[in-house]
Amino acid sequence: MKTLLVAMSRPDTVYGTHPAHFAVVRGRQVVQHGQGVADELRGLPGRSLRLSLDSAANLTERVRVRALSRRFVPVLLQRQLAENGAFTDRFRFRSQVLSLRQGEAEVDVCAMLEDDAELAQDLLPSQERPLTHLLTAEASVAAFVGAATAAAVLVHWWHEGGLRTLGVRNGRVVWQRVMPFAAQRPDASPDQWKPLLDAASASAPTEFAGAHSHTIRLGAGPWLASAEWATNGSRELVNQLGKLFKGVPPETLLCHPDLYGLAFAQGQQSLIVNGYRQRVLAWQWAPALAAVASVAGAVALGLGIWWHAQADQQMAALQLDLTTLTAQAQGLQQQRPPAEAVAALRSAAWRETALGANLRVDHFLQALLAEIPEGAQVLKLAVQRNDQAAARIELADGQPVNVARRGSRNRKTEATQNAQAPTDATLQPVVSEPVSFTPATPVRRMPSAGEPSFKVDINIALGGGYAGAKLKAEALAEQLSRLGRLSNTRLSFQDTGATAPGARLQTQLTIAAGAF
Repeated sequence: MKTLLVAMSRPDTVYGTHPAHFAVVRGRQVVQHGQGVADELRGLPGRSLRLSLDSAANLTERVRVRALSRRFVPVLLQRQLAENGAFTDRFRFRSQVLSLRQGEAEVDVCAMLEDDAELAQDLLPSQERPLTHLLTAEASVAAFVGAATAAAVLVHWWHEGGLRTLGVRNGRVVWQRVMPFAAQRPDASPDQWKPLLDAASASAPTEFAGAHSHTIRLGAGPWLASAEWATNGSRELVNQLGKLFKGVPPETLLCHPDLYGLAFAQGQQSLIVNGYRQRVLAWQWAPALAAVASVAGAVALGLGIWWHAQADQQMAALQLDLTTLTAQAQGLQQQRPPAEAVAALRSAAWRETALGANLRVDHFLQALLAEIPEGAQVLKLAVQRNDQAAARIELADGQPVNVARRGSRNRKTEATQNAQAPTDATLQPVVSEPVSFTPATPVRRMPSAGEPSFKVDINIALGGGYAGAKLKAEALAEQLSRLGRLSNTRLSFQDTGATAPGARLQTQLTIAAGAF
């Protein structure tokens, strides 16, 4: 990714324009570099823009502020810069607290006039590409030196308008001094410019002015002709600085440290305001988000195509299954029997289920007579089908219909009752009571609910007196309960003398169809 680096000076103007040095870099490779007018750099390549601005009102140094907490340092620092006369107009600044001891904070400060920053942003093509870094020229020079070493270095930077001596450590400006030129600039004679360097070094802190400290000279100063870039054994440092970039001579790097130092500047040093900083973040994240969205869209498109192909295959398989099932249904429809045969089959099935097995009366009578004791006489025995099985059956559309039995059953019942009615008005009253007995263990299958069955009405005459007849009735009822389920079991007694038995056992026996 290409980055456009621009270094310009606020006081320099040529016919109302501002000259600027620029370089297009890709990593450590310089693609293009040169000098031009600030408002004509729009045609240069580069996805982002970095700018170092040189102005007499810039402040880049390390200061001390009275503070009890780190979070109050920016407010106290702004008040101090406004009260000590460093800035009389609106300004913007960035600060980094290095230490806080005993109520005093040591802070690195980069500050710039608001008008200078706005002018630089208006002149440069910051609308077409994001301006990610806006630094003071001194901060850019310090970042350039810090890219080669973190040790303390005294830098003599020859720039338009004067000589600037910077004390740099860890890529930050710790101390600086500006010596403006007199009416006549010193020439290339060492007798004229070396005293200036000695005077600047004399006031530097001990860590920068010691015998073993590094001292280098940058910028297009009078030492350019003789290539005297370093003293005190600092030539190795100068060689490292000259090799920071490829594609450009080392002298070009050493002459423009404020330009190439932008490549090593940190984001926290940038003087971009928060509103524009958000736009910069949007510019930076937009390509990544667009790439992610493109990849996600491509993946979604691929999945959609795959799912569509799978759906087509499933639809074809379902269509084949539907055709097969349709053919099978047509074949089964052709094999379906006619409605008359279905109705006859349903009628036969109902007959088999509803009517059940018939009763072998001879077997039943044989079992019944085996349970009746000697001396007892069966007076009445009536067998009939139970529930709906006693009705005659008609078929309507192949289904059974229960029709009440026609005939003279009621009349026969009345005739039987009339025939059994006593004709002797002199008979004694009849005593009738239920018989208490304990059902015995059945020897035949008992009828179940809903199962075809038969009802047998039984009337048995018992001889003897009342007490003997009662014991015989209870024993006989217990014996009959082995053949089926007894109900309505009663003992009737009438004193008839010696003419006939006066005790009768009347009961109703329900037996399962097919049990005999």
